[in-house]
Amino acid sequence: MKYEDADILAFVSERSKKNQTPQTNLEAEGNSDLMKIPEEKYPEIKIKGRVENSSEDDSNLALRLTPEELQASFPETSLESSVFGNSEKEELPFEAFTGYDEDVSKISSPSEAFGIVTTGIEPLEITPSGAVITGYITSSRRSEIRLGTYVVVPYESEEKLFSRVGKLQYRQEFVVDDATEIHSRRMLSARASPINEADYKFLACLDPLCILYRKTDGTLTRRMADRIPRPNTPILPVTDRLEVQTGLNIPEEGIFLGHLSVGGELVKTHSEPETVAYYLRNDYSMGDPLIFRHMLICGSTGTGKTFLSKNILRQFMAENNRYRLRSSPDKARKNPCLVIMDPQDEYSQIFEDNETLTESDKFGFESENVTYGRVQSTKAFVAKVEGQKYPGDKSRAEQIEFTIPFSLVEYNSWLIAAAGMSELQFIGLEVLLGDFFKSGTPHTYKNFLAHIESEGTRSHYVDSGKLHESSYDGVVRRVNSRFFSKVFDQDATPITDILDKIFKPGQISVFPTEYISSPRIRDLIVLTIMSHIVDNKLSTMGNDAIKETPIILALDEAHRYLSKASGEHARLIISRFADAARQGRKEGLGLFLITQDPQDIDDTVFKQVNTKLILNLNNDAAITSLKVPKEYERRIPYLKKGQMIIHSPDNSDIVEIVGLSNCVVRHR
Repeated sequence: MKYEDADILAFVSERSKKNQTPQTNLEAEGNSDLMKIPEEKYPEIKIKGRVENSSEDDSNLALRLTPEELQASFPETSLESSVFGNSEKEELPFEAFTGYDEDVSKISSPSEAFGIVTTGIEPLEITPSGAVITGYITSSRRSEIRLGTYVVVPYESEEKLFSRVGKLQYRQEFVVDDATEIHSRRMLSARASPINEADYKFLACLDPLCILYRKTDGTLTRRMADRIPRPNTPILPVTDRLEVQTGLNIPEEGIFLGHLSVGGELVKTHSEPETVAYYLRNDYSMGDPLIFRHMLICGSTGTGKTFLSKNILRQFMAENNRYRLRSSPDKARKNPCLVIMDPQDEYSQIFEDNETLTESDKFGFESENVTYGRVQSTKAFVAKVEGQKYPGDKSRAEQIEFTIPFSLVEYNSWLIAAAGMSELQFIGLEVLLGDFFKSGTPHTYKNFLAHIESEGTRSHYVDSGKLHESSYDGVVRRVNSRFFSKVFDQDATPITDILDKIFKPGQISVFPTEYISSPRIRDLIVLTIMSHIVDNKLSTMGNDAIKETPIILALDEAHRYLSKASGEHARLIISRFADAARQGRKEGLGLFLITQDPQDIDDTVFKQVNTKLILNLNNDAAITSLKVPKEYERRIPYLKKGQMIIHSPDNSDIVEIVGLSNCVVRHR
């Protein structure tokens, strides 16, 4: 085929074309209603004002004919009926196809549809392992389609196939080669006509998610995609918020996390409000609330993890949010206690309102049941550390000082076990601690240090063969650390004496550590509090304030404390928290983990996390560790601030959402 004949170039040649049927101007312009002159019936054309048997090329002559001149040449023929088609008054020369199903054609107006389901490219197919459903998208709607767009395809009944666009592609409409030097030069020329979208097939391959239908009581529900749509059925945008929520299995209420989006653009419906809120299941209709199956927020530095965490955690502290405990004698429902390990001193600001919120912002929050505003019960519990002072200038929350008593080490020997301690040294430490806590000496760090540094004590263990000499001396060296003396038994109230003030239903207890310069001291304080919560939750004889209160433990920089075990004491820590994660559902303990390095969290803990909120990550190892489908894995490095992917199998299908643009409490 010559380029002159290709419709895709919108190009008309001035070269003579022999033996072609003469065309009208309409045909030259590519109109589908072509007007052809019947040469076999009218071998000679006589036109007033024209020279008979003109030497002009027939095609050029035909292009210059006007409708009036053609009518004068064919007086016995009506141009309207014979040339341009039958008039409306004339009956069709064939019978209507009685088998045509008019139901599908009446489903919606053509202007609403993206296109139609087609078998012109691939056969329609649904199998137990997948589906092949191809849609042709009309040129006027192609800019609205992108990967992940949600659509519905109606059946002849009231059912609808709810799908996601999984692949987009262009195909040639005409048999031309547009990958040539000649074509490229013409397209790049300033005089060339732009490419017409209608000259190409734009195809969208649909991934069926479910079939939407109504029960006999009118309730919208879903089932697996077990039916195939008919060819030429319209592909429609989803305009009903309930259809989106049902199709993606998103709860209609619960803990607000954000708004459904595709490629960073909010999904809009014809409902009011037009956006689709994403909620985390927070009732007992299908088991325990998902917070007790744990949550993870991960993202690179600067992606808004703290901003997002504040907005989500504030929802858990709503007045009407209550949980029941199986171990509680009265089985009453209680507000949770939110305990936050805060390395940047940002979460005490939950005590303050966000002064920048407008009335419009508040109205939007209320319309979607988003809780906002300060939590007056927020308190900052500050560890007393020698030589360190907490500024406490970021909020007006009450500050309560405490110290860590050495007595807590009795059942948590790993609190003073250095990371480099060998297995034999760790065994020796436990032997020394066990004997020390059986003695009548006051159980302080200074007394323990004096005890093991005594020559008599050393001789007792080494000479009797209870401990090897090198192991004993190694324990003494590692335990005799300056930073232990700065933390244990300071001049403040022991934390064991204020547990009823820390673990109160409806209270936010923040433990800031930013003011502490030593990372080892920070870790010691955080691990002490975490272990105390876990020990009391898992023990049948635990502290009542902890046992009988639902607790959400928010742990920022979680990878620092739940990293893969590298020693005996680290394995003990992970083992305890893995037990806590497994039993959290029945004990009322939910872990809320925040990290930029999810790959460093130990697998035994990571596997217990049901809900993952994934912000932008550029670390391949981190992305792979999240184990999300490949099509979403590729999006993670391109997520903008506020965008996230939610992988929560027990809550909904995997989706993309956008968080709130404003913080519901102060964030500075």
